[in-house]
Amino acid sequence: MIQQVAIRHFKRFDDETFTFPDHVVLAGPNNTGKTTVLQAIAAWELALNHWRLLNDFQKRRHGYTRAPIARQAFAAVPLRAFDLLWNQRQARGSIEIAVIGRDGWQITMEFIADSTEQIYVRPTSAASATDLRVLAIRTVFVPPMTGLSTDEPVYQPAKQRQLLGQGKPGDILRNLLIRASEDQRVWRELQKAIDDLFRYQLLPPNALGAHIVAEYQASPGGPKLDIASAGSGFQQILMLLTFLYTHEGSVLLLDEPDAHLHVILQARIYSKLRSVAAERKSQLIISTHSEVIIDSVEPRELCMLLNRPKLLTNVAERDQLRKALAVLSNMDILLALEAPGILYAEGHTDINLLGAWAKALQHPLHDLFSKGLFWREAVSTEPLGGRGCKASDHFEALKLVKPAMRGVELIDGDAHPNIQNTALAEGKLQRLRWSRYEIESYLFHPAALERYIEAKVGRDIAEVHLAAARQYMQDNLPPAVLREPLGDHDYLNTTKARTQLIPPILHAAGLDTPYSDFNEIAAVMLPEEIHPEVREKLDAIQQAFNL
Repeated sequence: MIQQVAIRHFKRFDDETFTFPDHVVLAGPNNTGKTTVLQAIAAWELALNHWRLLNDFQKRRHGYTRAPIARQAFAAVPLRAFDLLWNQRQARGSIEIAVIGRDGWQITMEFIADSTEQIYVRPTSAASATDLRVLAIRTVFVPPMTGLSTDEPVYQPAKQRQLLGQGKPGDILRNLLIRASEDQRVWRELQKAIDDLFRYQLLPPNALGAHIVAEYQASPGGPKLDIASAGSGFQQILMLLTFLYTHEGSVLLLDEPDAHLHVILQARIYSKLRSVAAERKSQLIISTHSEVIIDSVEPRELCMLLNRPKLLTNVAERDQLRKALAVLSNMDILLALEAPGILYAEGHTDINLLGAWAKALQHPLHDLFSKGLFWREAVSTEPLGGRGCKASDHFEALKLVKPAMRGVELIDGDAHPNIQNTALAEGKLQRLRWSRYEIESYLFHPAALERYIEAKVGRDIAEVHLAAARQYMQDNLPPAVLREPLGDHDYLNTTKARTQLIPPILHAAGLDTPYSDFNEIAAVMLPEEIHPEVREKLDAIQQAFNL
């Protein structure tokens, strides 16, 4: 069986090595490379067997002879052009997939670019002729069930492999059932497994007509039903078990075996697959992002794929992985690898305001805001009702992707009084809190508001609008706030500016600006009109991100 796989220049992997202690579950979000690992192993075996058919085992001066393989015969990965196999589609040089077995054998297969319709394959010179001759290993890549065809004829093995490589396992399920029924012991075990899981009786398939008939009974003596009329969960499990029972002593590469399964079945399927694999002396290499399956796997059999592959060692690491899958998106993972840090704010309007102020102040963070800051919304800022802080949980999950991740959480002053600023510390999420009620409170400056009003209504008619705004402010705001808008005032610390302060002033001037456009006010503020705390916060973010 397989102990280690090294993948170079294949699809999403430039150079990565995976170690498999026994059975292994590759766990991670979508698009992190789980399926690519399975396809690499399947491609390795296909290349090895194809080369064996066309070549002898004698090394020449430049190593083993190359064997051509056409795209139509490359059943390991569905492809419309061979350059899709290469990392970044740069079909230069060669792909190398090295596989090491538990018995010490090691064979690296080389994939050499030729055209979009043909490549060459051969073992590298390091492979021994003895291993190439005697190695007997079979792999089977099983994609998720995509549904059964209405009519399924008997297919030859080559056609079955082709359909499987095209991602159509449902199109050969009846053929697999025919194969299983040819061995009475295998058939009885498969029937028993289906009965244990579903209380269905699987009936022997019939291949005497033009198409295979495969049926089951939902109750003893009940009507015979075609397997195509069963639920997708039943079809998925029937497919997986049939592959296991008909491929004894193989490496089963199962892509998302939890697909279409209710959580109750997800909790049972891994245990069942593992026990059947042990009986059939097969190895399971499974990809999943199911939290249920992850919880049912021993940590030592879990390989985490977030950035780099990592075999887990204990339950705590497994719990971290499960939490990460619950909160991280694929975009989070990509941005975490490239960004200097992440900022948690209370909404996109906060980010727009900070960006406008950074530009007005000519702050070094302006470039980061203009190019695209990595930020996420912080819905909860304090453990409430037994739930953890979302920003904190998300940040800890990001550290699984990038251990040196830096983060800042920026919260409004109206938050719980026990939430205070925290000091910058390596590996910790730093919390910054506004002194005023909320970030929009720092938009208040009479001169800036008047400049914004004039810009919106036009200079020619601005005076009447400005007079109305001034009158409103004089009638409704404390005089001290008008005299010293940058001062420390209880009014600004306790008044919700987004609804109770800024909109009434603008409304008095004849404007109904939505709060999502308040960054336009920030954009017209002069540096001397921007509260010093805004610069302090920008400086703190810059320091936290080590910029």
